[in-house]
Amino acid sequence: SIYIPAFNAEKTIEQTINSIKYQSIKVNEIIVVDDGSSDNTLEIIKKHSDIKIIINQINKGLGYSRNIAIKESKNEIIAAIDADVVLDKNWLEICLASLNHDKFIMVGGNMVERIDGKYNLWRSKYYSQNWGKKNLENPPFLFGCNTIQFKSIWHKLNGYDESLRTNGEDIDYSEKVKLQNLKTTYLADAKCFHLQDDNLKTLSNRIWRYHSFGYKIKEI
Repeated sequence: SIYIPAFNAEKTIEQTINSIKYQSIKVNEIIVVDDGSSDNTLEIIKKHSDIKIIINQINKGLGYSRNIAIKESKNEIIAAIDADVVLDKNWLEICLASLNHDKFIMVGGNMVERIDGKYNLWRSKYYSQNWGKKNLENPPFLFGCNTIQFKSIWHKLNGYDESLRTNGEDIDYSEKVKLQNLKTTYLADAKCFHLQDDNLKTLSNRIWRYHSFGYKIKEI
């Protein structure tokens, strides 16, 4: 299964869904959680008859949306991508090859940021959601924008913290994994691409959210 938490994602959700359907390995189940969107996100999702839709009547945030998607999924292996992310066609194949290898229970990929425009370029330099060009075993945390894991481990860890609504739920979850002495890995070749096109206002809001929920700026 692969799920997408979506909130007001009308500009990107179609591309995100299509990138799942074009994977080199067929996905058994696609789930989209519409988290109280006020735009046309839900209408776009409904055009895809093969997608399982979960509707939050009000916005409940990332922690809740991740938990409900995993809870309602029918498979033991669960992947997740954000609603403004497009997967490389081999993303799933690369991640699956490493999942549970050497007891890895969770795998994260490499999200490539946009560099067109000064705000996207700045974000790519200081707030990129990847760990670089080399694989890394047990990174500080796995970015929630593109991961794959076992549902049984999610049960064991009692899921994501639902009080973390906009950011930080991935860092908190990674800490739970570490406390159980479980192994994770970051795969530089498992690429996906960030569609977010920031301006000064959206970038400022993004920085505020990151620091409010524990995301630390990377060293230059």
